[in-house]
Formats: sequence, C-alpha cells, structure tokens
Amino acid sequence: MDRIVALYATPDAAERARVHLGRKGVATDRMDVVSNSDHGRVVDFPDQNFAKDLGNYLHKLLTQESERSLIHGLVDAVLGGKAVLVVHPRGKIEIDMAEEIIEEHEPETVLWRVAPPEAQGGLLGEHAAGFKS
Repeated sequence: MDRIVALYATPDAAERARVHLGRKGVATDRMDVVSNSDHGRVVDFPDQNFAKDLGNYLHKLLTQESERSLIHGLVDAVLGGKAVLVVHPRGKIEIDMAEEIIEEHEPETVLWRVAPPEAQGGLLGEHAAGFKS
C-alpha cells in the first residue's frame, strides 16, 4: 500500500495540508494527522501509552529495517510538539497531487513509500472513489 509520512513543525501546518488534500479529493479515511493534542488513529493501539502507541502505529507504516531509527525520531518529534501527516494515496494522480500539496505546506521531512509508476493505479485505476480532478 502506498503511503506518505510527512513531519511538520506544528499540528496546524499538518492540518492545513490535510484539509488542502481533502479539498482536492483525497478521502479523509486515507489521511491522518497525529500530534500531542490529536492522537488520530494511534488510539487504535491498546497500550495506553501515547509514545509507545505512536511507535507501534509508525512501525506498521514504516516496515523496513532501515526505517527503525526514523520511527524513534518521529516519535520524539511529535512528543516535542511537531505533527505527522500520513496519507495513503491511490494511483499516480493522487501521488503527484499529494507531493505538490505536501511540499507547498513546507514539511520538515517527507518519507515516501510508493509503488513504482508501472504498479500505480491498481484494479481501480487512477480515479479511485473520492477523487476529484
């Protein structure tokens, strides 16, 4: 599954990027902002310890061994007041649109985990449910 994880200096900046993506047609159930004040989908993890739950949440998104140190850095950043925007784009059009919008809102860093162009689109094609051109 394609996913983009962007770190923003403030929860407000991440939320502005999320709203902008939503206005362009990315379905809200494929985006999440996580911060100290808004735990987003992290609450689905049962440990009752936000730092540990956030680490588990990010571990599900960033699965490569080389990404382990990134997870710890992201957890520390969120605990320090920053925010993470997670986007699950569908197809090349949404990936390209997400790249433009995410960068427009000036993230500190972006982790891209997307399929090669020839694998994007899947069975639903480029225009998945909720997409607006």
